This record gives sequence, structure tokens and C-alpha cells, in this order.
Amino acid sequence: MKQVKLNNADTGISALILGTWAIGGSNWGAYDEANAVRAIETALDSGINAIDTAPVYGDGHAEELVGKVIHSKRDKVFLATKCGLDIYTRKYEHDLSPSYIEKDLHGSLKRLQTEFIDLYQCHWPDPRTPIEETMTALVKFRQQGKIRHIGVSNFSGTELRDTLRHASVFSLQPHYSLLERTVEKELLALCVEHEINVFPYGCLGAGMLTGKYRECPQFKKGDARSFFYRHFKPKYWLKVRRLVDDMETIAGHKGTTAGAVALSWLLGRPGVKAVIVGARSADQVTENIAGIPIDLNEDESAILEKSSREVYEG
Repeated sequence: MKQVKLNNADTGISALILGTWAIGGSNWGAYDEANAVRAIETALDSGINAIDTAPVYGDGHAEELVGKVIHSKRDKVFLATKCGLDIYTRKYEHDLSPSYIEKDLHGSLKRLQTEFIDLYQCHWPDPRTPIEETMTALVKFRQQGKIRHIGVSNFSGTELRDTLRHASVFSLQPHYSLLERTVEKELLALCVEHEINVFPYGCLGAGMLTGKYRECPQFKKGDARSFFYRHFKPKYWLKVRRLVDDMETIAGHKGTTAGAVALSWLLGRPGVKAVIVGARSADQVTENIAGIPIDLNEDESAILEKSSREVYEG
């Protein structure tokens, strides 16, 4: 697994970060905990040394599983988690108040069985709490050694600029893929300017960009693919399928997979250091890391640009 150097950090990480939303056991259909554990173990055995999780993934369950697996090898793992979604009331309200962050942080440290978190991220903006108060609390925890780096997720350009007035930001975690390119409007340039590491999620479009769906799928209410990923809606299907067809053609010429094309395209974007990819089984981990990254030539990049824009702007 390729290792990448991060801005403002002494150590690098793997180009692929294991995402754990599905490992939490909710919002992703059928769940097998043994397979989830094997996915984490296989990722580490395959050279992935970075894991991204959050309290809201299974109301703490993903963090607990990660903590059990990495406990004996904590010094070899770059561990990222998040704060600010209230799992304790089950209302999942955005709360970045200092008091809630303190509660959230201590809960994560316990579940992850660790004394510190490498990257602690605001999961979503909280319009009720001034960002200055949030950053003051996070800087305090960084000074105490409980967290090493401060990041944000799902912040707009305006929100990120406001945050930078009060503290340095190590990373941005945006939704970004060949299907979802809103981050390109201003955020990528802002991150490059301020040397903020970009770690995209949703990189495979919840499986859409792997080519696994030959027909437009349908999911039950409560499944993330029915409420979070808009491109599973039938009105997008024909354009999505054309994009995936182009990706599979390129993959055939390269002797790789459509997923590898999608991830390699992202790793070539400005500011992107590593990509977050979820997996619920060892097989999915193995498939995701195969052939990463590949070089895309000018013609291949142009084909992807055209078909991607047709989906995103449509």
C-alpha cells in the first residue's frame, strides 16, 4: 500500500484510509460482526495504517470494534474519529459546544481503548455554537495530549474560513467522488492555500462506482444509500451507468477495476492526500486496495471528466 506524506505532520499514512460507517452495524442493511472485525484486521495486515470512525457509527459500536482490534498495535495506527453528533439522546443533533465535545471525547477514548486520538474532527457544523468556542475547547484538548490534530468534516468554504480565524486546521473530510464534486467550487483551493490535508469520503459512491450494480438498486428506508447518496435515485441512473461504463472500459485497458479508477482519479486531485473507503468484509478490503493507485493519461482523464460532469451537473 502506497504511503503518503501529510502536511504539518511528522509521519505519513496509507493512501487508503479504512472507513467504518458500515462496520458500526446500522444504516447499511444486513450486518455480520465477525466479517466487520475481519475487515479491520485485513486492512491492517494489508498495509492500511489509517482508520476513520465516529461515535455515531452504530452509536459507538464501530469505535468499540476498532478499539478491540487495534489495542495491541495502537502505535502503528493513525486513528481518526469525530465529535458533535449527539448519540446519547438518539436525536443526533449537531452539538459542538465545549461541554458536549468533552463528553464525546472521553466516550471515544474509552471505546477506542486509547489515551489519545491522532485526528479529532468536527463531524458537522453546529450553527448554535460559535466556532471560536469549539476551537478553544479542541485546542485545549490538543495541549493536554488527548488529541494530536484538529480536523473538520462537511464544512463549507465560509465555515472553514471562519474556523481558520481561531485555530489551525489539519484536515478537511468532504464528500467527494466522480459523482459528487461540490468541494471543487472553492474548498479544494482553500485547502491547498492553507496546506490542509483533504481526506474525501463517499469515494466509491457507496458502491455505485465499483460497477456492482447492473440495474438501478432500491434500498429500504433507513439505509444510507436511500437517504444520503442521491445518485441511487432512478432519475440519475442512465448517466451514472454511462459513467461506470467509461470507467470499466478504462479499467479493462489498465487491467484493473472500476473502483481502482475512481480512487486513483481522486488521489490525483489537488489537495487530496488519502481517500476514505468503507468495507464490511475482508474481501471488500482486498478488492478496494487492488491496483491503487494507477496512472490515468490525458485522454482517460478527459473521458472521466466529461461523463462525471454530466452526472454531477445533471
